[in-house]
Amino acid sequence: MAPSAIPTFSRSRAASSSSSTDAELQLLQRLETPLKNLSRLAQSFEDVFNHLALTSTAQFLPTPVRVLPNGEETGRFLALDLGGTNLRVGIVELFGEDPPSENGSYDEEDVEEDESAGGGRLRITTQGSWNIPEYLKSSTAERYFAWVAEKMGDVVSGYLDAVGTATREATLAQGMEVGIAFSFPMEQSSHSSAMLMPMGKGFTFAGSNNLSTLLSEAYATHTRTTSRALPPLFIISITNDSISTLLSAAYVHASSTSTRRSRAAVGIIAGTGTNATCLCPVYKLHPSKRPSTGSTMLLNTEWSIGGAAPPLEPYMTSWDRHIDATNEKPGFQPFEEMVGGRYLGELVRLIALDVFASHPCRFAAKMQRPYGVDTKLCADVEAASSESEALELLQDYFSAEEVLPAPWDLQTAATFRRICGRVSTRAAALVAAATVGVLGVNDELRNDGVDIVVGYTGTVLEKYPGFKERCEGFMQEIVSRRVDARGKTVRLVEAKDGGILGAAVLAAMVKEGRT
Repeated sequence: MAPSAIPTFSRSRAASSSSSTDAELQLLQRLETPLKNLSRLAQSFEDVFNHLALTSTAQFLPTPVRVLPNGEETGRFLALDLGGTNLRVGIVELFGEDPPSENGSYDEEDVEEDESAGGGRLRITTQGSWNIPEYLKSSTAERYFAWVAEKMGDVVSGYLDAVGTATREATLAQGMEVGIAFSFPMEQSSHSSAMLMPMGKGFTFAGSNNLSTLLSEAYATHTRTTSRALPPLFIISITNDSISTLLSAAYVHASSTSTRRSRAAVGIIAGTGTNATCLCPVYKLHPSKRPSTGSTMLLNTEWSIGGAAPPLEPYMTSWDRHIDATNEKPGFQPFEEMVGGRYLGELVRLIALDVFASHPCRFAAKMQRPYGVDTKLCADVEAASSESEALELLQDYFSAEEVLPAPWDLQTAATFRRICGRVSTRAAALVAAATVGVLGVNDELRNDGVDIVVGYTGTVLEKYPGFKERCEGFMQEIVSRRVDARGKTVRLVEAKDGGILGAAVLAAMVKEGRT
């Protein structure tokens, strides 16, 4: 069975609890159904994904990328990761197979040393990260990209202040090349152009907009109005964040991939929202999606959009349907609403209100308010070493608005903790089943002696205690039951800095004419 980080509770304790515990167990059992049908669910995802690849114009979107990086890509790029919650901007230097020596032009401490950073294959110098203000999500695309351009200017200016005079003058004269990772659906006909499609994660931009034009015009306006000297920028490539994740993993693990013992096959995002990408055989695509040359193509699956909902229908609860019905775009991203970091806390809140419906004490206004429970609280409570620690976390979180007599005690804290565990475990199982479904689409489950590397980014997989381990365990459980994939290992590998790194890698591939 898949490993679990869920706190366990003795049967004797459950038996000694009040009758409300029986009602609680009945409610929580609704979340466990997918775990009993993982293989069937993964096959359903595979069938639906194959159908979407062949027919859909809103999912399994074609991209201009036909191959994965070989690890030899080099260059310096300004890289952007435009996410649903955060904006990241950084200067990325790729060294390929020839990393600088210890006597190179930078301090050794600047080099990323861990496995996910490629062992000296790259470095990220000046960088910045910002939370995206909520008011911008409901504003105009022009206003949002004006804010993005300002942050780009901050990073570029910081870089110019840190380098020598010769590099500074050359950069101002020659400009900088830009790679972009974008966390939303888009239509692409070239590497440097992308038309925005309807967006989720709270964004409500209307109309069809060209990302490259919006960003270029916003940056040009910023350079005219700022007192800082800034170089011209040239957008080389735009790609989806899940594709950026796969490119990052493939670049960093290029040496192991070349041995044919393992292969970077899929990139997945599990953070504020969720998405995936794979290198798909073109024969599985609708003729309108097929490239004029090449046998494979990287696809932006947009697996969270409504077309992927049929496999989820048997497992959707009343809480899932409530979140979808009250969302900005009902029916748009049902999968994301079951696994995304934006929604896990809200699921826990809704379930807790039902479980505690007969509780004699009133809960804080925050508990009654939509999205009043942060997913981070759920992660912290689930990771608590004891029920007493979980109780302290809950009391601290709600203390400012608590109405006496306080509803939190060891029993309610333990129940809340169990709810968190059920919600996160279901999410890990759903992500695992969908990932195996994608692996089936791109023919990676054949028993060829090559193990599978799934690159990942996103705060839920990266930071939610035990989520990655549970997800990986569920994936391996599903794969081990497939006759055509027995003996195959599936490994989740963090694509650290995958958004900006993958954006830079694709920019290098485009420059070198190898896409």
